[in-house]
Amino acid sequence: MDYICNPVRNLRRILGIRWQDKITNTVVLKRAKIPSLHMLLSQRRLRWLGHVHRMQDGRIPKDILYGEIAAGKRPAGRPSLRFKDVCKRDMKQTNIDETSWEDKSSIRSTWKSQVKEGIKKGEKKRLKHLAEKRARRKQTETTEPAQSTEHLCEICKKDCKSRIRLISHRRRH
Repeated sequence: MDYICNPVRNLRRILGIRWQDKITNTVVLKRAKIPSLHMLLSQRRLRWLGHVHRMQDGRIPKDILYGEIAAGKRPAGRPSLRFKDVCKRDMKQTNIDETSWEDKSSIRSTWKSQVKEGIKKGEKKRLKHLAEKRARRKQTETTEPAQSTEHLCEICKKDCKSRIRLISHRRRH
């Protein structure tokens, strides 16, 4: 069942990348020339949203999308996200105007290209954010004071920081 839960692991296997190569998931996705799974899901949701908008009135998916509940009780706590809410979040990520999306989605080719370009921009923004986050993390690792440790490799003098890492490191010599 593990092969279903982690698609990047499958891409690593297909591309012949081992975990020892220390290649990040973003690099694996870039080599496979596919966007992240979050962006793929956003793309599918937005394409479906345009499809539902172009449906004839009276179709069940369209009625559910544009319908409002007349009466009823809500449970306590934060309300769960609706499909509309998730689509609005996707539109913000992809820089699609939330007020005029219906005009653009009525023409299928225009909507398809709008979503495609938005996904590219959203993926670039996401990758930039991840790179900045990684740089901040790496910067804090280098600025932390070096602590003396007793887990040094006798052969190459590498600091392994823990006993188990040292044992694993020794196996590779």
